[in-house]
Amino acid sequence: MKIQYSRKKIDKEIIRLAWPTISEQVLIMMVGIVSTILVSRLGKESMAGVGMVNILVNFFQTIFAGLATGSTIVVAHVIGESGIEKSKVVLIQSILMGITVGIGFLIIGLPTSKFILNIFFGGADPKVLKLALMYYRIILIGVPFLILDMIVGGALRGAGDTRTPMYVTITVNILNIVLSIILIFGCKLGSINIPALGVKGAAIASTIARIFGGFIIIYILFMKKSKIHFKNGDKFILDTKIMKRIINIGIPAFIENLIMQGGMLIMQILIVTFGTAEVAGYQIGNNIHQLTVMPVMGIATIANTTVGQALGRHNYDMAQVYAYENNRLAILVSILAAVLESIFSLPAAKIYSNDPQVIKSAVIVTIGFALVEPLLAIERVSASVLRTSGDIKYVIITSVIALWIFRVAVSTIISKFFYMGLYGVMIGIFMDFCVRGFMYIVRMKNGEWRYLKL
Repeated sequence: MKIQYSRKKIDKEIIRLAWPTISEQVLIMMVGIVSTILVSRLGKESMAGVGMVNILVNFFQTIFAGLATGSTIVVAHVIGESGIEKSKVVLIQSILMGITVGIGFLIIGLPTSKFILNIFFGGADPKVLKLALMYYRIILIGVPFLILDMIVGGALRGAGDTRTPMYVTITVNILNIVLSIILIFGCKLGSINIPALGVKGAAIASTIARIFGGFIIIYILFMKKSKIHFKNGDKFILDTKIMKRIINIGIPAFIENLIMQGGMLIMQILIVTFGTAEVAGYQIGNNIHQLTVMPVMGIATIANTTVGQALGRHNYDMAQVYAYENNRLAILVSILAAVLESIFSLPAAKIYSNDPQVIKSAVIVTIGFALVEPLLAIERVSASVLRTSGDIKYVIITSVIALWIFRVAVSTIISKFFYMGLYGVMIGIFMDFCVRGFMYIVRMKNGEWRYLKL
């Protein structure tokens, strides 16, 4: 029997949940854009160095993202099964694991920082590499607090509270921008003279903001208005069953992210061989693209909540309805984003840089990403749905086939052997999303993902 539903009502529910997440993601990207513009004023070497480190940090965030994904999905399922009270146990386990991972990462990361950067970016200009090393060492200090922010924010979204993470992000990123302006370029505050610290100032600003964000989001959990509210009587004890459930999602999510970010890192290493202007241009183009894709990312995040809670209630037909509507909305939004991205590619690139080669590279990358926007929408939302249902093995398979065979291998061959540079990279990216889009459409239509046991 076919389920009857009001598309208008469901779309309103998705938009109600998604707009805070979209606003949060757009704000994050706006801050990233402003930070990149500020750093670009220091020269293309500074921008290239910061861009390389950000790619590397994103690669290492795969472990944390796996924990955050596990927390989001298990919270959504548990609320559908047992209600909000049980979700606190899930969050406690996630926080304990997050603290352990964050501290371990910091202890290992600091002594090996120079070694790691030389492995991945040893072919970069020595000046760029020196700036990258300084930036990386400072950024590492804020990583444990970033993990807490990611995990707690993910759990709150899984519970249907998308506004609290948004408010935290607004506060943290405003702090980041203010500190960046002060510390990068220096200023005089009364009798206090703050020197211009350049790239070091950008790193310090980001680290302070992340530390503040980690503290504030934990503090919010003890406020009565919080959707997941900790009380004085709550015990922070290990629950191995819940922990195992999170790990069962977190490890495959980690593997998927590792495959994804590993591919991105290899692409960055490839682009480094093209020259500093191309590295800076790719960073700018990717920055512009990430801003336009944020609405799609917001809808994909809400797919975890809506589909996860429906599956937790064993309402399989409704889960498919939510999956379909999230996909449909994301595709519509992505088409508009693609048009805007194409139209404003040149003016946007000129905001970042006045170097003709950097601008040209940025436009190539921006328009290349615009061409794949609708396919990217299908990939992002469908992947979220499949992760939520427990069908993450399929997501991993698509990543290996599409990303590593088509994006990495094809990009390398076209760029290096046919001397097409960034054009070759964007052709590889287009082929990647064509393959993934097709594979996800087939899987979603099959519908068997709804009945998997999480």
